[in-house]
Amino acid sequence: MARADSRLTVLLVRHGEPVAPGTQGFDEFNRPLTAKGMRDAERLREIHASTRIDAAYSSPYLRARQTIEPIARARAIAIETIDDLRERLLSIAELPEWRARLKRSWEDFDYAPRGGESSRVAQSRVLNVLETIAARHKAGTVIIASHGNLIALALNAYMPNVDYAFWESIPMPAVFTLIRDGNHWTVSAEGQSTK
Repeated sequence: MARADSRLTVLLVRHGEPVAPGTQGFDEFNRPLTAKGMRDAERLREIHASTRIDAAYSSPYLRARQTIEPIARARAIAIETIDDLRERLLSIAELPEWRARLKRSWEDFDYAPRGGESSRVAQSRVLNVLETIAARHKAGTVIIASHGNLIALALNAYMPNVDYAFWESIPMPAVFTLIRDGNHWTVSAEGQSTK
């Protein structure tokens, strides 16, 4: 087993509360946090004030980046955008019954509506990101901002009981702690912390 100081800790952050989908003037990429979301982002900065953070990564979506900006700003570290941290694309078409389709995708990891990503494909994408980050950072602490469904799929790889109901229960924002010890990832016993 690796020594505790040679482990990599990843704070996996689900973004704070964004303006609602379909709000005029915003698309999926530029939907910002609401005033509550911004307050919660500041609260995350306060909660993690004494945590040493060596690097910050974010989805290209504005709401994810805004959630960790106060933490990065307080440490004068740049946030690197990683496109593969974007939310899982359920479908390229409008899905009036998107929750039912999403639930089905959790029950059948190979199911995907037209033009969308299956759970298996999206999970592989986020796990590849985690491996890339582990290759860059052998130890220390990094913070990653992403989205609820993608984060739940990452957690499912290490905790098979993570499912659709778990995804539904994740608050905005939420922080999950992953530990890389040697070649293995585990979810910290602390699990989830929120605002």
